Amino acid sequence: MTWREMCEADLGDCFRIEPRHLGAEIVGREAALKVWKTLVRSRCFNSVVIESGTPKRIVASGSSVFVTPDFATQELEQPRPFLNSRIIASIASKKSVVLPESTLCGEDAHCPVDFVVLNGDYLIDSLSQEELDEVQMLLPFTFMEAHLGYRLNRILIEWTGETQRRFHHSSGVWRAVEVYAKADRGLSMMTRKDALAVSGSIAAALFQYQEPVLHLRETDKHLLAEALRGGTDSELALRMNLSLASIKKRWLSLFQRVAEIQPKLLPGCQEQNWKAYRGPQKRHHILAYVRSHPQEIRPFRWYSFKDL
Repeated sequence: MTWREMCEADLGDCFRIEPRHLGAEIVGREAALKVWKTLVRSRCFNSVVIESGTPKRIVASGSSVFVTPDFATQELEQPRPFLNSRIIASIASKKSVVLPESTLCGEDAHCPVDFVVLNGDYLIDSLSQEELDEVQMLLPFTFMEAHLGYRLNRILIEWTGETQRRFHHSSGVWRAVEVYAKADRGLSMMTRKDALAVSGSIAAALFQYQEPVLHLRETDKHLLAEALRGGTDSELALRMNLSLASIKKRWLSLFQRVAEIQPKLLPGCQEQNWKAYRGPQKRHHILAYVRSHPQEIRPFRWYSFKDL
């Protein structure tokens, strides 16, 4: 199985897996899908689809969106069914409760943030037990990958159906806020205290935030985010809609910046001839550091003009 970010073309397949998470109860299906098409391009939105087979088909998907603290607090104080629908309706009405991007990557980036898990669904009836086991392992892993490196406050989710109810009740890290028996739904929440209360919980890593030290420019973050996906400089240039010369220039600028701020990350950079070290060697050290310190490039979702 392989996984990647969700794109607009995936929405139909994702919501055939679990239509209840579309959030169409207030605005209707057509308007809700239109909102989702804008969400998948937002830097306040994180997502994954898991594919299997040849030709590939989507067998699982998950997504989340950062929301304003006022909205999260209101939902916790007055819990009621159809959480996703209120988020979707707010965007459709131009009164969005989605967190402003400046809170994630601007002057307010120091503030702890709340997010809502919009969906985390997978096929059940059409997968073998081996495939189910793999999906159930991959979804939590990709959830962690998508959210490590943010300064988190609270995580909310409205689960639907018996399978999700059992999962959230058995995990130990989710705290039940409300169960809506008639709607076959319930609201659960996770905080740092909840995650740390379970010994050995991988969720605890979500709340172990460290301040970034490299203070990278947006162009540097973009380059590193694409490089983490793999590929040659030529492939990076194609994905980023830049020339190969521009990519090489960005690497050189990044090496210089890291050498000034965090010299230990570059081999030999404390010596006079550090520039003689090969670019791939420098790149390897920087990427290894960023993989273990994702806060350096959060949020890292960019779209070139050809994607829009």
